Amino acid sequence: MVQKALVTATAGQNGNIAARPTDTAGKRPLVVIRFDRAKVPYQQALYHAVSRVLEQRPDAVFDLVAVAPTEGGTARVALNSNKARRHAEEVLRSLTEMGLPVARVAVSAKTLASAKTSEVHLYLR
Repeated sequence: MVQKALVTATAGQNGNIAARPTDTAGKRPLVVIRFDRAKVPYQQALYHAVSRVLEQRPDAVFDLVAVAPTEGGTARVALNSNKARRHAEEVLRSLTEMGLPVARVAVSAKTLASAKTSEVHLYLR
């Protein structure tokens, strides 16, 4: 578990709210978490990436995207999408436990042909 809190995330906040997700097409994610096994240890890497951004941009806003693979039929894609959303909720909980206000994270979902398993992407807005 992450030891420190991103308390500085709220310092200097100027009211930026991530009300709606933005289009992330063509953007490079800050973090990609692949849920290819049980209990993926992503928290420390997530903390380091977000804290580095917040050191330079204390009022940063993020897009958290649940990514599901498109392989299989319609039912399989729906199951994969639900799984990806649950993982995104887990990552969002981790971010809030680290001290990042939920209002600064917009959550969305998409399918991606290149994804082989459920993934969560974090983008800097």
